[in-house]
Amino acid sequence: MAQRRFFQSPDWREFLGKDFEYVFFRGITHAFLDSIRSYTDLQVEGEENVPRHGPVILVPNHSGVLGWDAMVLQNEVLKKIKRMPRTMSHNYWHQDGFFKKASARLAYIPQDFKVAIRVLRKRKLLILFPEAESGNFKSSIEMYRLKPFNPGFVSLAVMTGATIVPVSILGAEETHLNLGTLDWTEKYVGAKIPLPVNLIPLPVQWKICFLKPVTLNGFGRKDAKNIRFLEEAAEIIRMKIQHRINQELVNRGIFKFTLDG
Repeated sequence: MAQRRFFQSPDWREFLGKDFEYVFFRGITHAFLDSIRSYTDLQVEGEENVPRHGPVILVPNHSGVLGWDAMVLQNEVLKKIKRMPRTMSHNYWHQDGFFKKASARLAYIPQDFKVAIRVLRKRKLLILFPEAESGNFKSSIEMYRLKPFNPGFVSLAVMTGATIVPVSILGAEETHLNLGTLDWTEKYVGAKIPLPVNLIPLPVQWKICFLKPVTLNGFGRKDAKNIRFLEEAAEIIRMKIQHRINQELVNRGIFKFTLDG
C-alpha cells in the first residue's frame, strides 16, 4: 500500500530527478526514435548555437505529413542539447480527452499564445513550426519550398526575451511523399487530411542544422504588436532557413542543375 501511495503522489517525480515528461518522452517515445537514427543516417550540425539555459524558440521548416520532423527534432534536442523541449502542435490533438492527455505527456502544447508565453517565461525551450500544416501537408511537388511564416513567434520572442534559433531539416520531405490534402475535412474533424503516398518512411538521409541564434533584445512591447515589423522579421528568418536548405541541396547534388544553367 505504501508503494502504491508513493506512485500516486507527486513526490515520485522528485525521486526520478527529472520532469515526468522528460522520463516518459526519453524512455518510451524516444527509445523508438533512437532505433531509427541509423535508418535515416541522421546528421546534426550547429547544436552549439542553441543556448543551454533560458527561454529559447526553435523555428524549423515543417514537412513530411506525419510529423516525424517534430519528433526527430525533439529527440535530438534531448540527446544533444540536454533540454526538454515543449512543442506547439495542432489544436486537434488537444481536444479529445485521450489525445489531450497523451499530448501533455509528450510535452506538446496547443496553438495558444498565452500558453506559449507561460512556457517561455518559465525559461523553457519551445519548438514552433511557423509554416504549421501548410508546410507539413504541402504536396511533394513543392518539396523544400518554404511556405510563408506566421509571425507570432517573433512577438513571443520580443515579449519574453527568448532567443530565436532557426533550424533547417532535410530528409522529411522525401521520407513521406504527399499528394496534397482533403480541405473539406476541416469542417467536420477540425483539420485537413493529407494524402500520403507511403506510411512507412523511406530510407532517406536526414540532416538537422541549428543556425546562428537571433536575439531581439532591442525591441519592446510596442514592436511586439507592430504587424509590419513582425512580418519583416519572420520573413528574414524564413529566408535564412530557405538559404541553408538550398545550400544543403546543392551539396547533395540535388537541384544543382539550376545553378549550373
